[in-house]
Amino acid sequence: MRQNLPDPAYFPGRTIPTRPDVTLTELIDSGNDGHVFRGRSETLRKDVACKLIPRGNLQHGPNGEELWRNEVHKADALRSATVVKFEDIREWLNVPLKDGTTSITCIVLISEFVEGRTLRKFINEFPEEISIPFIAEWLATMLNLFNEMSVRGVVHGDLHPGNILVEDRSSYDLLGPRFVFRVTDFGVAEATSEPRFKDDYLQLADTLAQLLRAVNYQACSPRDKFVFNFLRHNFVERHLVESDLTLDPIARRPRELLTRIQDLDLEFERTAQETAQLVTPFDFQSCEQIGEAPVLLRALYSDRFLGLAEIESQNNVVLTGPRGCGKTTVFRSLSLDQKMRVGEAEPDAVRHVGIYYRCDDLYFAFPRYVAPSRGELVDVPLHFVISTLLARLLDSLERWSRKYFAEEFSRAELRTAQALWSALGINVPQVPGYATFKAIVGRLNRERSKAIERQRFGIDPERKIGRSFGPDLLHRACEALRGSFPFLRDRPIYFFIDDYSSPKVTKALQASLNRMFMQRTSICFFKLSTESPVSFARYDIDDKNYVENREFVLLNLGLIYLHSEVEPKLTFVEDVFRRRFGATQFPVKELEQLVGSNSKQNNNDLARQIREGEKPPLWGKEILGKLCSGDIHYVIGLVGDMVRLSGGTQELHGTLIAETIQNQSIRSAAGSFLKNLRGIPQCGEQLVSIVEAFGNTAQSHLKFLDSKNEKGSPPKQATRIEPYEMFELSDDARALYDELLRYSVFIEDFRGKSRRGNVVPRLFLRRFLIPHFNLTFSTRDSIEIEPHQFEIFLLNPKSFEQTLRLKSVEDARKYDKELAARDSQMLLKLAKDGEPKN
Repeated sequence: MRQNLPDPAYFPGRTIPTRPDVTLTELIDSGNDGHVFRGRSETLRKDVACKLIPRGNLQHGPNGEELWRNEVHKADALRSATVVKFEDIREWLNVPLKDGTTSITCIVLISEFVEGRTLRKFINEFPEEISIPFIAEWLATMLNLFNEMSVRGVVHGDLHPGNILVEDRSSYDLLGPRFVFRVTDFGVAEATSEPRFKDDYLQLADTLAQLLRAVNYQACSPRDKFVFNFLRHNFVERHLVESDLTLDPIARRPRELLTRIQDLDLEFERTAQETAQLVTPFDFQSCEQIGEAPVLLRALYSDRFLGLAEIESQNNVVLTGPRGCGKTTVFRSLSLDQKMRVGEAEPDAVRHVGIYYRCDDLYFAFPRYVAPSRGELVDVPLHFVISTLLARLLDSLERWSRKYFAEEFSRAELRTAQALWSALGINVPQVPGYATFKAIVGRLNRERSKAIERQRFGIDPERKIGRSFGPDLLHRACEALRGSFPFLRDRPIYFFIDDYSSPKVTKALQASLNRMFMQRTSICFFKLSTESPVSFARYDIDDKNYVENREFVLLNLGLIYLHSEVEPKLTFVEDVFRRRFGATQFPVKELEQLVGSNSKQNNNDLARQIREGEKPPLWGKEILGKLCSGDIHYVIGLVGDMVRLSGGTQELHGTLIAETIQNQSIRSAAGSFLKNLRGIPQCGEQLVSIVEAFGNTAQSHLKFLDSKNEKGSPPKQATRIEPYEMFELSDDARALYDELLRYSVFIEDFRGKSRRGNVVPRLFLRRFLIPHFNLTFSTRDSIEIEPHQFEIFLLNPKSFEQTLRLKSVEDARKYDKELAARDSQMLLKLAKDGEPKN
């Protein structure tokens, strides 16, 4: 709570000096910035809401301009009845503070008074009213409002449950819904100086998650359970939090999202008889869409997954790769919970005890986390994560042990529970049953809530924080478990931490948690998935830098698929489709029966055809393997498009999809990706310009240049950009570079050396973009540039393209001469510096 808030007891019974017709009658609520009172206007003969904010809490410009005044009028542009608009703004001078010796000026924001409670209070006071229909109606209301906000360019900026009102109209409204939802305080967060979590969609997801947690899932009907899981896995984990339109085209599009809500009844009826089954082989392209369907997850999971051995190794692993490459699928499939659900948890089949945790939960607990100024708050995120992971470990371990090691577990549970209570450092509850795993799990779940509360109110220096768990506690708990249960001594414990990616999990939050995740022990190991190498912080809050291949192994699936031979890559792709075809009534069972085989097609022949002005047809299972950068969801969707263009399943009858349709689908898919990439806020247009500059330049080199030192002098086939030497980027260029990697437009590879012998990052074009620019899948050649040109490439791609794009044979000759001259100068420099010439 801010320290300059006036005493709320001063106001009831007083009239607003500049609005003598309004008398404040009672305090409704208080927040970080001010107080809300019910007021009575005798002139208007109705109640009004009066929000009092100290002027010092409002934003002003450097010259004292009242920046806040325009912000609080933001809602005026909206026509929706959901919006509670401010009707008047007044000033109240000489308001005393609690000490009685100081007075301040308050601004009074007057609005319609809504008879009802905030959603936050409603959840706490009437949890039995939080049903699935209630949540669906609330979400539909919010999305309808978001649609108008999008049209009129308005954002709320502070859409939490305290600013959403629930009005019960059942006593007088015979036609409308019982509960009506209203939204207040538009613009107040922008008007005040308090830094906040301001993204409306992320706030909406956070509120939806809170509502779902209040639902008694076990008491739900089958339909309500279906909607619950749909909202949890599709909206909370995907549509509302996703910003990558290339992965989720309807993310943050209120019209399309509202349609999804409205169609849920029909979707439930359609799937009522198809529980955990594919309708077509091309459904459920992402693991999040599968939701709680363990049998379906098992049916679709392929153990031919490239990189699986490294993931299951006894190392801390940071797993990265393009979105949709199966990180979530493999992590969930390797968890003990999943194995128990599908009947594959027999001791002989369980080499490790795997615990799966998705970071959406962490994100909503610590949104926009920054390093705290109070030392007592430093370990609060660790307290939350340790409570969560240990509770899940104990729950999974007890269920597995009681099934396969019942006698051993019963003998050791009491002793182990006592050791765990001691490690936790928590007063042992003096109640029967305290020395059980269930009692500890219950307490750990309460500790999770305590951590969230400590984080939320920790800015108040008067509030005590209490002791938090340290970074070594989880390891010590795992030691206690292994020491108690013989069946754990040869089984390491793996914690699969999914979507550990900034900016969702901020670098500051990662730096706090890395103190635990990067510890090296022989008992437990952490497997962290992150969407790109730049989404992971390689350091902690103690300024310790973590070194790859020492504290952790970096496993980039994009690189694994890029450098893999065709056979293992194609084996995985074929196995994925074999499983999907087998789970449906599809007329073929093998990928080759659907798209054929075109193994004779090679890159050099393709390049010569392209040089002659052709667009060679791309078809066959081998091309699908080459298109895959690990992003198997893309390949699944691509084959689905081919089937639809062929007239659907009923038209196939076991015949191959026409080569022309395969080619058309492959070439148009990249265009769709670039269209969605262009729609990414702030940087989308620039990212597309960068990739187009590279693609156009590489195409011109293929047309006019030959590859050096290659038998037969085939055309140059550059699908990567490579600087001669390591580069330093400006902040603006670095931000764009990171976004290229975040969206996997390019895949970064540090494994090779440049022509000058320096270790530099090579950037390979994502494989399924290659057909769009009429290139080949060769990884042999590069567009080589000087370090300063890399900055130009990122900030001014059109200029880069004008410099390096070739338009004629004469341009090619000139380019070769300049290249030879640069190499000669470098050799002379190396010789002068005493380095060997070769």
